[in-house]
Amino acid sequence: MKKIWPKKTRIYWDPEYNIPIVKPLPGQEDLFYILKLTEPGDARPAFHIDHERLINAIKYEFGDEKIYNAFFKDYFTLLNKVPHWDQMWETIASGNVLGQLYYDPFRERWRFRLNYAGAYIAVRDGLVDLVKTSSKVFRGTYINKSSTSSRQVVIINEKDEIVGIGENVGDKIIVIKTFREKRLPVETSMKKSNLETVLKHNDYGIEFYRRKAVKFLRKLYEKNKLPIVVSYSGGKDSLTALNLTLEAFGDAELLFNDTGLELPETIKNVEHVSKHYGLKLVKASAGDAFWKSVWIFGPPGKDYRWCCKVAKLVPIARVTRAKWGNGALNIVGQRAYESIDRARSPSVWRNRWVPHLLSASPIQEWNQLVEWLYIIKYKLPYNKLYDIGFERLGCYVCPSSTLAEFKEIEKHYPEEWRKWINVLEYWRKKLDQPIEWIKYGLWRWLTPAVAKYRLARHIPGYNVDWRREYILRLLNSTVNLAPLKTSSINEHLTIIFNKNIIIDEAQQQLIHNILMLKKKIYRDNDKIIIETKNTSIIIEKNKVEVYPYKEPENLEDLVDLLKIIYRIYGCAKCGSCVLWCPLKIIKLTKYGPIPTKPCMGCRICLEVCPISEILVEKVVLPLITNDPGIWKRPSRKHGLEVIETFRMAGIIPGET
Repeated sequence: MKKIWPKKTRIYWDPEYNIPIVKPLPGQEDLFYILKLTEPGDARPAFHIDHERLINAIKYEFGDEKIYNAFFKDYFTLLNKVPHWDQMWETIASGNVLGQLYYDPFRERWRFRLNYAGAYIAVRDGLVDLVKTSSKVFRGTYINKSSTSSRQVVIINEKDEIVGIGENVGDKIIVIKTFREKRLPVETSMKKSNLETVLKHNDYGIEFYRRKAVKFLRKLYEKNKLPIVVSYSGGKDSLTALNLTLEAFGDAELLFNDTGLELPETIKNVEHVSKHYGLKLVKASAGDAFWKSVWIFGPPGKDYRWCCKVAKLVPIARVTRAKWGNGALNIVGQRAYESIDRARSPSVWRNRWVPHLLSASPIQEWNQLVEWLYIIKYKLPYNKLYDIGFERLGCYVCPSSTLAEFKEIEKHYPEEWRKWINVLEYWRKKLDQPIEWIKYGLWRWLTPAVAKYRLARHIPGYNVDWRREYILRLLNSTVNLAPLKTSSINEHLTIIFNKNIIIDEAQQQLIHNILMLKKKIYRDNDKIIIETKNTSIIIEKNKVEVYPYKEPENLEDLVDLLKIIYRIYGCAKCGSCVLWCPLKIIKLTKYGPIPTKPCMGCRICLEVCPISEILVEKVVLPLITNDPGIWKRPSRKHGLEVIETFRMAGIIPGET
């Protein structure tokens, strides 16, 4: 399904100076045209490493550099990220999208493909080989080979009209692209252009965004006079937010969380930036929490982000709760064009995992071009990982990374990469997956996502069996408790697990946690019976019975029990429950958290628990309901409700 972006950005093009414009002067909009980019249009400048990739990719496709020299050499070039099974950018120069630079995970190299405008210019100027056909072309079909030695060719029909792009394969040409929309390239002066010219003609736009951001911050502080802390990750977004904050206020404290998964260059940059600005650096640290927790949860996924909770949000909450327990204004470098979720986010918000911090982003509406021009104009000390080809910074094992990005990590930081590969290899064997599970990064998805299937179809004989994988994940984790079979008859649900559910020494743990939720619990011989207003649940050896099982309330009562059970076996000892308990009565034991005194039943310790909110919701519950998307159910308590729970418990103020 095509993504619908709630917010899109605009980049203009000046045809006279042949450069991009982030915001025209008032009344001059008609002098420029808007670039036709794939949404959200978050283009950035091409760096030296990008030009190297372009040169090598074009030489690989066409055998020489003629297309690079004609299209990109000495022209200011933009790259706009577009959907792809790995990493792909629209390449823009002289006011036109001329092709796509993309990473081919199967050949493990960068490649380039012409689009219609690029093909039109290449044909017009004699830069590319042609193959003529009298047949109608379709993607994936073959046509007879001509005498060309070029890997990529432009396909024309008998009227000499461009109809597609072909790839030279063996003794034939395979059609890899056909053109439905045939938009001719726009005309510009074709003047050579450089960064100096771009900066000069974008000064108004850069200053417009800068002044607006500074005004936003000052206005926010007038309404919320709290200590100011900037979250700094070592990336360009947080660097921009930091510099704007200092423009607005002159001073702030710098907060950095060392996840234990940062690359050495990022650690260096954080230290350098704090010294450069003369700011106090407050450090949170996850230590080896990720490396311990990976044996509980298994590898993280784009749709299974336990790592963010354990290695990022909990350490940050611990430090900020101690230092800014009465609240702080947390400035972060979030941008709307990074993801659909961030596009939907307001500029000011609270996070359920750090609710005492009022978070705000002064660059929510900035695109990357504005951001990089601001960084370059003001000579900000950006992370040099960008110069060697890193697109995004942060945890080097992040499942949101592309295979192209992992290849850069392997190249520049082989020791760190080998450590992660060893963990993946353990899980690959335990989950009975082929070597391609690592090679093509299938571990990056927990659920049977479309993107996972797209890569999996390139593995002969391989099928995505999410149920089997979920069960093996639970059985081979330190939890070692999995629902193997469920049956539902006459509003009566039965769940069979792989072993006895509650061992003798953990029974008091279960009782205290059930009572904490204000539910009844008692024993009847070998049975443990839990009763709520809506549901009766019986635990007997390796079996759980639920009756009735027909309303959302029945499911939620079962979910509460499952969360308590799995905390007994899988507690990651992150301490989030201890940190956020409003009565300060929770202590951690061998079998997870336990209230030491009568409790108010606020449920906060469940809401902030990674085992509860990630493992149970994303792995256990899907096996019971046979629905990998069950965590999206309407009856589940969601973020805003959790924030309200914190507010009612007096942990955060009643207004924002």
